[in-house]
Amino acid sequence: MPSPGADAAESVGVRIPTGLPEPDRALGPEGLGLRHGEPVDLDGWTWMSMFAPSGLDGPPGVLQGGLAAGLAVELARTVDRHGAPLHALTSRLEAPTWLGSPFVGRVRPTSTAGWYEVETWQDGRRVVASTVELTGQDPLQALPDLVALAQGPPPPPAPDPTYPSCFVCGAGATHPLALHTPPAYVAADRLSVPWIPDERLGEDGRVAELVVAAALDCPSAWATIAAAREAGHVAVLLGSLRMQVAGDVELLDPLRVTARMDAVDGRKMRARSAVVDTDGRVLAVFDALHLAVRSLPVSIGSGGAPEHSGP
Repeated sequence: MPSPGADAAESVGVRIPTGLPEPDRALGPEGLGLRHGEPVDLDGWTWMSMFAPSGLDGPPGVLQGGLAAGLAVELARTVDRHGAPLHALTSRLEAPTWLGSPFVGRVRPTSTAGWYEVETWQDGRRVVASTVELTGQDPLQALPDLVALAQGPPPPPAPDPTYPSCFVCGAGATHPLALHTPPAYVAADRLSVPWIPDERLGEDGRVAELVVAAALDCPSAWATIAAAREAGHVAVLLGSLRMQVAGDVELLDPLRVTARMDAVDGRKMRARSAVVDTDGRVLAVFDALHLAVRSLPVSIGSGGAPEHSGP
């Protein structure tokens, strides 16, 4: 195994290892194509090279926001010794994660058992900072507004070209495991999206949490789009989130992903989304802050690109 050197990162004084082993093993479901390399311990962190292929887009060429955040769960599991289920994921997306371009992840345990600090870095800057709580599932507080949106026949799909190649909602998604779940509106700020997870999106009958995060991200974004456009913006990008898990999301199970906008403060749009099963149980909930933008990231290193991932 190559011994890592170190280069100075451009922010927060972090020294990013060079010479990490190539990303040669699956991270999450095999079919997604996400990869990481053999872990290397350095300065109290465990580092890994990473790679995300084309087809996992949010905005074109950018890793979908829920996937970018959900990677932290998989990285935490590479060092976790306890094996407890995910309780919660909290993430802040600081810059786009560009597809097809190498990046690195690092993880370390905190002083609280089962809690992990996880970061991903690309081109010398941190792109996502997360806390992962592998402390077991707990019941969620009552969410009657999100459960009510799952009742009755689903509304018709309403494909939108804003994120044409999005892994979750894009009509032109190219990945073989793309979810193909376009927005389905109950009202301009509320959605009820049917979803039957493909059996390749997890293992042991359960959908991988990073896929759950992706499925929850897009409906929460679409719940804010009308308000963003009314204010003169063209789209929204995921800025931060907290996802809490109360039960396993099962493969091939007919589900609804419901969402509603909760608040607007300038460019800041707050929304919640939930995975609801046919018995009306909320299996996971996603509390998101989306940022309204006048343009989407268009190419790696473009000077005026918004500094967030998404949708």
